[in-house]
Amino acid sequence: MTQQSGAKGLMRFTRILVAVDATTASSAALRYLKPLLHRGVTVRVVSVAENPHTLVPLGGWAGAQLQAFRVELLRDADAAIQTAQARLQGRGAKIDGQLVDLCKVGGHLVDALGEAISQWAPDLVVLGTRHHQGLLRWVEGEVSAPLARLLHAPVLIVPAEYDGACDGPPSRVLFATDGSDASRCALRAGAGLVASRSEWRIIHVVDRLLAPGTGPFERQLEETLSEIGQVALKAAVGELASYGQQDERAVETALIKTSSTFDDVPHAIERDAVRWKAQLVVLGTHGRRGVTRWLLGSVAERTLRLTSVPLLLVPTPRE
Repeated sequence: MTQQSGAKGLMRFTRILVAVDATTASSAALRYLKPLLHRGVTVRVVSVAENPHTLVPLGGWAGAQLQAFRVELLRDADAAIQTAQARLQGRGAKIDGQLVDLCKVGGHLVDALGEAISQWAPDLVVLGTRHHQGLLRWVEGEVSAPLARLLHAPVLIVPAEYDGACDGPPSRVLFATDGSDASRCALRAGAGLVASRSEWRIIHVVDRLLAPGTGPFERQLEETLSEIGQVALKAAVGELASYGQQDERAVETALIKTSSTFDDVPHAIERDAVRWKAQLVVLGTHGRRGVTRWLLGSVAERTLRLTSVPLLLVPTPRE
């Protein structure tokens, strides 16, 4: 279970599950993960050997060929686990591995990963991704249902193309807030994951697409949304300060707005993260209801698909 410490209970991650394969996306995830490890942390490395029957057209191969292919898939998955375990050594963490054979357990990749997560109950899941390739397929499918299943715990998404410094925990953190309970939960998680001496940029995005076409109420609606954003920013700054160690953090805030009819909140977050050279973006996965809602399957899911910066998605704890 996630441990808590600090004035109001920062999340401290002690059970981390990382899903691996032979792709560069997994390499990026392992490179980013290693500096986060320390004594007292247990890491489970999971790799899934796919079922050759689902990869080869029916009747395309003979039984002997399929068996040879299965052996190769198992060997590749085992090699991915061993490589990952070797790369994560040296930080004092306990590291074990789990190979899932879909020929035995059945189902699909997302089912296998969801089951591994459910059984082991990690407090952080780490996935490498190359957009629409590699392990991102593990959280796709019908999109919202598989992703919601993964998000029983915070999920750290590391893009394969991310080449930022990984010589320690992230120290430049962009936190996008909508003022919801989910955002406050995400802030606690992010503050527990990053370096103690860190720089924070807290943003709220005003979606201007909510205002055009409302006639005389257009300006009033945008001003109202901006006021809501300022309240959310002030609350986030106060929440972060309540964790203590204010002298260790430099905090700035910004109210940003989508720029045109072809813009949206996820692109605004991504632009700001890249411009500011963030090393981690932190985002809650459920937000307000109504016009300012940031729902799983909208902002969080679309940000996951386009981010070029490591992204921590944090769900609201289940009651």
